[in-house]
Amino acid sequence: MKQEKELIFNGEFEDSEEEDDDQSQDQESDEELNKKKKKKSLQNTNKNLIMNVSDTQYPVVKFVGKMIYKFKLQYVPYQEVNNWDFCWTDNAVLPETLAKMQSHQKINHFPGMYSLARKNHLGKNLNKMQKQFPDDYDFYPRTWMLPSEYNDFKQQFGKAKTFILKPEASCQGKGIFLTRSIESVNPTEHYVAQRYIHKPLLIDGLKFDLRMYVLICGCDPLRIYLYKEGLARFATQAYIVPNTNNLDDVCMHLTNYAINKDNPNFIFNSDEKKMDVGHKRSMSSVFQLLRDQNQNVDQLLEDIKDLIIKTFCSVQPILQQHYTQVDNYANNMCFEILGFDILIDSSLKPYLLEVNHTPSFTTDTPLDQYIKKNLIADTITLMNINLKTKNEVILQKKDEMQRRVLTGKKTKLSNEEKKQIKLQCQRQRDEYESQNKGNYDLIYPCSKTYEEYLQHSLKLYEEWTGANIRRNQKKESVQLSQEPQIKSQSQPKKIILERKSTLYKHVQSRINTNLFPTSKNEQNKGDEIIQEGEEQPPNQIDTIPEADNDNFFPYEDYQQQSLESIKDLCSYTEKRGRELQILDLIQYRKADNRLNNSHIQQQNVQSILSPLSSIKGVLQGIAIKNVKQFAIRKNNKNVKSSSKQMNESEHDKQQENSSKNQIIPSQQIYSQGNAQGMNGAYLKPKVFSLKLSHPPKGYKLQSLPLLIQQNYTKFRYE
Repeated sequence: MKQEKELIFNGEFEDSEEEDDDQSQDQESDEELNKKKKKKSLQNTNKNLIMNVSDTQYPVVKFVGKMIYKFKLQYVPYQEVNNWDFCWTDNAVLPETLAKMQSHQKINHFPGMYSLARKNHLGKNLNKMQKQFPDDYDFYPRTWMLPSEYNDFKQQFGKAKTFILKPEASCQGKGIFLTRSIESVNPTEHYVAQRYIHKPLLIDGLKFDLRMYVLICGCDPLRIYLYKEGLARFATQAYIVPNTNNLDDVCMHLTNYAINKDNPNFIFNSDEKKMDVGHKRSMSSVFQLLRDQNQNVDQLLEDIKDLIIKTFCSVQPILQQHYTQVDNYANNMCFEILGFDILIDSSLKPYLLEVNHTPSFTTDTPLDQYIKKNLIADTITLMNINLKTKNEVILQKKDEMQRRVLTGKKTKLSNEEKKQIKLQCQRQRDEYESQNKGNYDLIYPCSKTYEEYLQHSLKLYEEWTGANIRRNQKKESVQLSQEPQIKSQSQPKKIILERKSTLYKHVQSRINTNLFPTSKNEQNKGDEIIQEGEEQPPNQIDTIPEADNDNFFPYEDYQQQSLESIKDLCSYTEKRGRELQILDLIQYRKADNRLNNSHIQQQNVQSILSPLSSIKGVLQGIAIKNVKQFAIRKNNKNVKSSSKQMNESEHDKQQENSSKNQIIPSQQIYSQGNAQGMNGAYLKPKVFSLKLSHPPKGYKLQSLPLLIQQNYTKFRYE
């Protein structure tokens, strides 16, 4: 492999197989091409791995895959086929693409990396972390997102301050400008504004920054490598502190290669062995120059590594959420080479300027060809992309499928088993990468702990997505479900009527279980009177079927409670007085036909009738205030004249007056002030409607089938 890595790349590469494929595609029909694509997508019979390069424009990527690693290059769009083993793309990857991938496949981007690559997202995430850790997150210039933070940004002007404004999503220095006046900033355009670092470190009187290549090859947990070699990009004009006269000189203040390469002063590097010459140099040559100047380069590198790790900590929950491969315990299906742009000030403090999710792999100089070729080759080696690893993963999946076919069930692993598998894969990965990391340096995990930053980043992400609200709701529901169980073990059961559906069942159960009986003396008197008679009358209300003991509680359980609990229950029934009056109405109609038999029956009816009236007897008329009168109107569609209606109403009133005389004494007092009688005494048994005289706002009277299905079948309620 070392001999193959020494192959010279001159910046150009043409694949002969690509030309053959193009010629064959021109000759074949569309149907034959579609059939071939389907066959290729189903199986890969090649002995060599397939590298999909359909979405990359850099020849160095194709050169490394074809010439160094002997991959078979594939030019069909990777979204259309699924038989590739390794995909290199210049664009972002969606979570849907990752979800369709197989376990042995690898791709060179993480979904959700926009949280770092977009300047506005990077600024927002770092600002959130800086609010909690102001001293630890001071490695980037103060940043404002425009136009949302325009007012705050406007207040920064006044003194001799210089700001640099960048478009939200741009590259190669496009659209960047410096300003010292708020009038030059359009308040409606989207920019990322930063405080300009006016005292940068200079070499040969020129401003420069570092392009450092960082490899992230795992997001759960984080796994970060720093490449030991990079690029130092120099400006082409001698640096002068910004003033009103030189703000427009971009070749003095900006170090972007795309801007300065067109300047006539730009010196290109023509020999890869001379990396310290020109306006684009190697990073190692700059560090060696600083060491020669007795600068503490080792501390500078430690600060840069700390800066990189903290930057990833601010977005780790976002990357983990977008990484949808739940069965990938090795955490190795995605990797990404990021370009960190680092500016060093005169005190040797590093500042993060921006992060590039697709750093340029153009190779127009020998220095670029040497560094970028080795960077890509070391990355493929470190990610363990080879045929042996692929076959091991495929065999493992086949074994799992055979077990599933034999058992008929998919094996579900517990959390402990998953942790053990992850740890085992991690140990195997550590052992391999320690021997094959090439020019990479593992910077995380490390001896220093960053758990504090990761936890706060997770908290911010949950607040942003609302995950903490759902978690709190689950905790509250669990606590509420546990509280009744604890109370039921220590205290007697109480009935809580919170729903209307349970109210009606409870009202019927109070009749069936005799929830509000009269005193014992009155019961004994009634029993003596019944014993003096020859036979008990057949039309007793006691024939109501008994309630289910599993759903309702008898009154004897409540007699053991204090009088205060009874008053609370009675005050609650006052709020439910309208539903109880419906019960009074039906109970009165039941008793109305039986009151004419004997005076003994009236006493029995009096002992069982109306739970609401019994409550009023206990509390000495407290519930009378909230009792609402029913105005029951007769719906008669066949009335031909108003005179007939008057006659019928007079006839009904006479019947009402005759029935009032038979009402029990406890109800006569209440019926004296009501011209229509007690709960609609002139009700007819066929079809009628119920309405409240003064219904409360938003109140709708619902049907009560449990209460009336044994007596009347054609009732209509409104």
